[in-house]
Amino acid sequence: MIAMPYAPDAWTKISAATSAVFSRDGKTVYHLRGVGLPQVWAMDRDGAHARQLSFHGEKVAFLRRSPTDERLIWGIDAGGDELQQFHMLEPGKGVRALTANPEAIHDFGAWSPDGARVAYATNDRDARFHDICVLDLESGGRIRIHEGTGILSVSNWKSDGSLLVMMEDYSSIDQRLWLLDPQTGAARMLARPSATRYSGVRFVADGGLMGITDHGGVAFMRLCRIDARSGDVTEVFAPEGRDVEMYAISPDGALLATVENDRGYALLRVGPIGGERPAVAGVPTGIVSELAWAPDSASLAFTAQGPTAPPGLFLWQGGAVTAMAVPDPLAGSGIASHDLVGFDLVSWTSFDGLAIPGWYALPKGPRPEAGYLAVVWVHGGPAAQTRANFRADMQLLLDQGFAVLMPNMRGSTGYGRAYLEADEVGKRPDMMQDLAAGRAWLAAQPGIDPQRIGIMGQSYGGWVVLAAVTMQPALWKAAVNYYGIADFVTLLERTGKWRRDHRAREYGFPETDGALFQEISPIHGVGNVVAPLLVLHGDRDPRVPMYESDQFVAAMEARQKKVRYEKFEYAGHGFIRPEHRTRVYHAVASHFRDWL
Repeated sequence: MIAMPYAPDAWTKISAATSAVFSRDGKTVYHLRGVGLPQVWAMDRDGAHARQLSFHGEKVAFLRRSPTDERLIWGIDAGGDELQQFHMLEPGKGVRALTANPEAIHDFGAWSPDGARVAYATNDRDARFHDICVLDLESGGRIRIHEGTGILSVSNWKSDGSLLVMMEDYSSIDQRLWLLDPQTGAARMLARPSATRYSGVRFVADGGLMGITDHGGVAFMRLCRIDARSGDVTEVFAPEGRDVEMYAISPDGALLATVENDRGYALLRVGPIGGERPAVAGVPTGIVSELAWAPDSASLAFTAQGPTAPPGLFLWQGGAVTAMAVPDPLAGSGIASHDLVGFDLVSWTSFDGLAIPGWYALPKGPRPEAGYLAVVWVHGGPAAQTRANFRADMQLLLDQGFAVLMPNMRGSTGYGRAYLEADEVGKRPDMMQDLAAGRAWLAAQPGIDPQRIGIMGQSYGGWVVLAAVTMQPALWKAAVNYYGIADFVTLLERTGKWRRDHRAREYGFPETDGALFQEISPIHGVGNVVAPLLVLHGDRDPRVPMYESDQFVAAMEARQKKVRYEKFEYAGHGFIRPEHRTRVYHAVASHFRDWL
């Protein structure tokens, strides 16, 4: 007997545990836990005495503990609008709001070394620009110490309180590193020879800087010491052909943990700084994030997940890895772990000889006589990467009987700077040829019905979907677009004001790239569409406003094309609320069943 697929609702009930933070004595682990809208929890290291600390009707986005005591700060927005506000829990006093302007972004930066203040970025002065502010936690007084002209963030405070690390996110391939005096507001940008990426830059014990960067035009991100005066770098760890993604130095300064990106898989290393640091065994095959050392420097907590393993908390100690005791993430869903499907790394060759990587999986059920129906899923960004992480929506498709291919076309991260830059501005159409080549590869696979292949994607990946059905109409049998770009001109007119120039440096500017926008904006090719289209969009999306979907659907309806439009109230750039994901999963499953 062939097992029936799980109801789409079941896939919305899978929980996750992430973002571990140790208490000052190392006995308590604060973390985020939940289904769809995770909240702040605390538990003993062995999982005992678990208790919920926050009770918002929103997703908690981050969690930070004071360097001096057990105060916790976390952030929430309203329905995914990304206008984040801070809350602080003081033991014995409860939770209080630290910010109270729901019309502005508040991007948490760093606690001061004495725990008295926090530095953060906000665009409350002018929606186009981020400024840096310092908030006194006792009095509530705030000082604006730096007025910016772009997207800014602060990541770290020097141990003597004299300097802050500030980052200017100029574009997806170019960040500027600054040192900021919190007393005077004086800022100094560190020199760099060319466009440079930085990540995780912070002061270390000797007062110097360390961070992840491709400074000097190298292909991959590596861990470096950064000279605070000249900006010059000295390599600390640079694996061949792989990006370093994150690092954490133990409180005693003796041990270094790093995570590197191996073709989409994560590789965790722990060991003495400057010594042998073997890859850590026992980590779920997938990705690792959120490294957190215990105060005694003897153990390291982290989040790990994989295609068949929802995010969970793990502990490295003495070279061994154990899972921390949190509830079974599948328990509330009724889904059996043996029904989850892993993905294989594959690749194909594009028109210019470039190898395009991707992830491929077949359903567990018997192959239909005509072959499996298949769906190509395209990530957003485009400066992002489909990884070996857990995707409930992809498991849903596999469970419903669809094969899945997830490409990382040119413009994706994780494969070096040249690959990342290969779709910039006028090169964007080349990426669509990568997609066509991937579709051809998929159609040639044994067991695939080459006539019944669909496509879906979100954000920039949603643009790819709309571009595919307008520019490659013969290739796609059905399509699903999550909040994609229909017209680059109207996107840049209506996206969050702080994002316009940042996005335009990657996509192009209407004033100079109008002909390109005419060529690549799907709104101009609606008449070519033959694939039935499902469109999903949230009304609070600050990145790709709902107008993008409104205008495309209206154009489809005017031409009597097959289109279904699902609008979501109180939803941002993504569907995180369980009730929203229930609608999404039912709609996607039925759309591909009906039209593939």
